Amino acid sequence: MRNHFLDTSKALLIFLVVFGHFLERMIGWNFPESHTLLAVIYFVHMPAFIFISGLLFKDKNYIKNIIFFTALYIPFQFLFPAFDALWTGHFNWTLLQRPYWILWYLVAMICWTLLTHYLIKTKYPVLIAVFLAMLIGFSPWNNYDYSLGRIFTFLPFFVVGQVYGQKIMQSIQQFRYATATALLIFVTILSVVVITNISPYWLYGSLSYQQLKVDWLQGSLIRLGIYILSSLGIVAVFAIAHLLKNRFVQLGRNTLPVYLLHGFVVIGLSKYIYFHFHIAVNIVLCLLLSLLTCFVLQHAIFDRALRKLSLWLMKPTEKIWDR
Repeated sequence: MRNHFLDTSKALLIFLVVFGHFLERMIGWNFPESHTLLAVIYFVHMPAFIFISGLLFKDKNYIKNIIFFTALYIPFQFLFPAFDALWTGHFNWTLLQRPYWILWYLVAMICWTLLTHYLIKTKYPVLIAVFLAMLIGFSPWNNYDYSLGRIFTFLPFFVVGQVYGQKIMQSIQQFRYATATALLIFVTILSVVVITNISPYWLYGSLSYQQLKVDWLQGSLIRLGIYILSSLGIVAVFAIAHLLKNRFVQLGRNTLPVYLLHGFVVIGLSKYIYFHFHIAVNIVLCLLLSLLTCFVLQHAIFDRALRKLSLWLMKPTEKIWDR
């Protein structure tokens, strides 16, 4: 039996993902209003989404999941650059070195699935995940390549979701003052964003301390602070989802097609639509485009299409994972 509360949470988060990408492409981070809105979204949406991914992780299916995400990643890693090349006339051949834009999440899911399979067999999986996440900041390499930075920076949220997700979710649902707490958390995150004017590169989680031009101590403290705020943001998202009851369940059931396919919508529209209105109007237009995109892509036909697409690799490897 599906958990409608979890579906509502996923629906809220996938909408924030789509809204954030429309804001980035159509407006950007340069306006104070869009910077503030984007930063608040980025503090919360991917950490919370990854937390839920960890919560739903089933270790007995880890090989099947790795193959499934690989089966989607490979074709989309060619499809997105090909789609972009329709306008640029240039095909991006750095396919192996850098996952295309939103596809880092598929690569990360492959890695988180494999890492968590072994981490949960240890005595302190969460502590090890946090240690690895902090350690990647010291990397002398370009952490953007192969999505190394994001894989390890966001790893703790996946592991915490797997180890403690159910207990955290149940506690929030039973908490009497969840709504007031959520409001307080968002005000806190908003205040931090306004006061610090934080760079989006900290929230992407894709760069090392050296690339972010800070020393190891400052970098470690900033990243730790982001972890704390993002963790509180996860609590706030669940609290809001509890308030929404069982609304938007269909969208929550079909987040994968929305995630993968909205990229084509955002890229295509950004090539033809230019916003030159007041910033408030531009934000509202992004909001409407996000709602429309989610409404269309939530339909089961797109999920079925992705499942069929994955069969090119799932079928030949069935004997490996189906045992």
